[in-house]
Amino acid sequence: MNILLVDYDTDSRAGVAGFLREMGHHVTERSDVEAAYATYTAGAFSMVLTDIKMPAMPGQDLLHRITALPGEKADVVLFTNYDDRGAAVDILLEGAYDYLLKPVNVIELAAVTERIVEHRALLRENKVLTDRFGEEVQAATAETRREVSRLKQVLSQIAGIDHVGFFSDQMNQLLRLAAIFHEGRSIPVLIQGETGTGKEIISRIIHYGNRITQEPFIDLNCAALTAGLFESELFGYEPGSFTGGLTKGQKGKLDVAQGGTLLLDEVGEIPLELQGKLLRVIQEKEFYRVGGLKKIKTDVRIICATNADLEQRVAQGTFRRDLFFRLKVGHIVIPPPARAYG
Repeated sequence: MNILLVDYDTDSRAGVAGFLREMGHHVTERSDVEAAYATYTAGAFSMVLTDIKMPAMPGQDLLHRITALPGEKADVVLFTNYDDRGAAVDILLEGAYDYLLKPVNVIELAAVTERIVEHRALLRENKVLTDRFGEEVQAATAETRREVSRLKQVLSQIAGIDHVGFFSDQMNQLLRLAAIFHEGRSIPVLIQGETGTGKEIISRIIHYGNRITQEPFIDLNCAALTAGLFESELFGYEPGSFTGGLTKGQKGKLDVAQGGTLLLDEVGEIPLELQGKLLRVIQEKEFYRVGGLKKIKTDVRIICATNADLEQRVAQGTFRRDLFFRLKVGHIVIPPPARAYG
């Protein structure tokens, strides 16, 4: 995949570029928005990675210029730091594909790159199908599947799934539970454990099992968004639902994760008024988009992770008792490192 990388920080840009090239992508580097736009219009790029903060012109100007161009456009991903997170979320509503926090986590970078590969693959397949070129359909589909399969293997290696070691009875029991939950996609899973104990790794093992699957693994950090943004991120929204939204509306994480797994990280931070809607998704397998009147069926495995004491929050009235017990149908408690490996 051809990627345009825009970052004025030489060291940061070199690190990201080197990692993407190791994944097999072709990367073109630029240090400012003007040069990046000239390069973009003269080339053919599927993905643009740009920092928001630039000395002369902010990265969102590049996003605005690209989205204003006619025809097919690259998917734009923004780099930001914690101070810029609010601005980054606003820019998502303006058409950015996603954003990443700096310093860049390579697992998150690999995951978003993988999703864009799949997105571009769908666009290619739809175009070929529309043009009714049967031979091209077969060739493009085969090429797409090989590329997606290769990237998933790279992601698996980066995430450490294929080299995870479990050396205690407690951790081996967790592995057996993960294997059981992998087979039961309809079972919601709650993973509790301290920060840094591997909750995301366990969730990926539940998703992938002992093979590289083609179904998506999507994560959403519940603590990173306000109530309104969380709802629109999870469920998507219809056109005209709120000021500043895209005129055509937008699909949510439940749509993107269709057929695969949705990880709700820091689930204890979901606002109380939205917990009932999540319970409905788990129980009824359906949801409404923000501003929508049509029920949308969903086929998504729900995994929730938290380092909070949810029983205590239930007692305090900040977490719904019925949601807590529904999530505990599949329950994994990761012991602290001293107990897990001691």
